[in-house]
Amino acid sequence: MFARKVTVVACSTVALGLLGVSPAGCASDMYVGAENTTTTPPAFEAPPDAAADVATRTLTDYCASNKCPEGWTTCLGSKFLCDVDLRSDPKNCGACGAACPMRTSTESFDCIEGRCVLQCNAEREDCDGVIDNGCEADLRSDDHCGSCGNKCAEDAPCIRQPPTNQKVACGCTAPNSYCKPDFPWQDACVDLRYADNNCGACGNVCDPTGGFGAPPALPNTQYGCGDGECGKFKCMEGYADCNMDIGQPNSDGCETRLSTHDNCGQCGDNCHARGMNCVLELFKGVACRCPAGENFCGISFTEPFIGMCANFATDEQNCGACGRACPGRTTRSKGVCEYGECKLECAERWADCNGNVNDDCEVDIYSDPQNCGGCGIACDIAAGQACAGGRCVVEPCSGEVAR
Repeated sequence: MFARKVTVVACSTVALGLLGVSPAGCASDMYVGAENTTTTPPAFEAPPDAAADVATRTLTDYCASNKCPEGWTTCLGSKFLCDVDLRSDPKNCGACGAACPMRTSTESFDCIEGRCVLQCNAEREDCDGVIDNGCEADLRSDDHCGSCGNKCAEDAPCIRQPPTNQKVACGCTAPNSYCKPDFPWQDACVDLRYADNNCGACGNVCDPTGGFGAPPALPNTQYGCGDGECGKFKCMEGYADCNMDIGQPNSDGCETRLSTHDNCGQCGDNCHARGMNCVLELFKGVACRCPAGENFCGISFTEPFIGMCANFATDEQNCGACGRACPGRTTRSKGVCEYGECKLECAERWADCNGNVNDDCEVDIYSDPQNCGGCGIACDIAAGQACAGGRCVVEPCSGEVAR
């Protein structure tokens, strides 16, 4: 057991006496926690191999190189030395000239670790695992509805589900029922309680006039389906019974137009009270739009406004002004709007070094020795130094061995 050595530096006989140390001299050694069995602690000796390593350790000098690092090479048609990554280049996947198959309407191929890998496009899948026939399965079909092997029954085919129609499923979910549409653009999932063309049952079409002997329709109404039965007064599209007097004597029908600033889309939705306007936007209908910070871009300023709202600071289609569109997406970049100015957001290996959005991200910073890893970062051009993966290539100088 080792004792902890304490050196007492004091000339006070009182202090030394309390510690049990002789007062002779101004310093004394004592051991705390164990008996002092030796007066000289063992000396540290470095392991022989470590000592030799310290003695021989030196720094290696590296010099500019034109030799491609592992995975990079120069192919016929290369613009720069070592500008081809055989691990990820779909035109030279694994070897120069070994191009992956071209993109089709159902699939594409990516080069991953030097191998062409099949990638299926949206709503397609390679269900049989056979590469030769690509992504053969349509995930909108009755045999593979939403996923491989999910087969739908005959009375519940694969259908896009309302209200967004983005997902597919076999049949319809409550409260909707499946009714085979007459035309492709018609909804297949309908609510039999209110569907005028499928009222109470598929194919039961209501007469909008109410039929022979029916009383005249009320203002802005027509006969339709209600609670699964025809012959019910319903508001025409764009109108509402805001005073709820239908069914009462002297009803004024659907008296309110739902495309005004006071009643936009629904009864009582006052846009001006919310600092907005009633706007009819294509494919989105009417709603209170253009809050503070957004501008109206459109073709009509009568109720409802017809057009769209845009934030001039960030809207890529209306950057700084209505209709001022930024460049679209390319393989190298996409246009973005920042503080009302169009700029390019470059893909990983590209950069817009000249600041001109019209010539795309023109510099390949993975291989350009004058812009290696970033604009203006130059390799040793005179020495023929290559740029690979965004780094200037080096190797141990002549006669050196890397350590």
